[in-house]
Amino acid sequence: MKLRSRVCRDLLLTATLLGVIMNSAHADTTVGRWCDKAIPSMSQYNTILEIVVTIRGEIELRTQHSDGSRTVTKLNDLGNGIFAAEGSGTDEKYRVEPDGTLALLNYAGFTRIAEHLGDTPQRGDCGILGIGNNFKTGIGTK
Repeated sequence: MKLRSRVCRDLLLTATLLGVIMNSAHADTTVGRWCDKAIPSMSQYNTILEIVVTIRGEIELRTQHSDGSRTVTKLNDLGNGIFAAEGSGTDEKYRVEPDGTLALLNYAGFTRIAEHLGDTPQRGDCGILGIGNNFKTGIGTK
């Protein structure tokens, strides 16, 4: 059963990524959004992680920090629901799990799990009040 769910997840992710890349749509497509509570008892360190396939077919990790700042990291699709951060000195990887959570990995292996959020940003997601859409310039609402 576990192998079946893994195969289904992998096929779904591959089909989604290929469909987005081949499609001439005029919008980015969200693979998923997650809440990363690096220090669970301290919400000021929470971040929202969003994996997106851009209209140019690039895969990005868009991160919104609790202070309102944002970063964009290019990702490489390694297959099997695993994405690697381009140019990472710590070999950062992100693995979409069958239950929808996101496993954060580095050179030493498993780091922690980020919980799945809905694909539509909501004010207060992950304990972060300002939700905006402009990741490229860092402009958002607070």
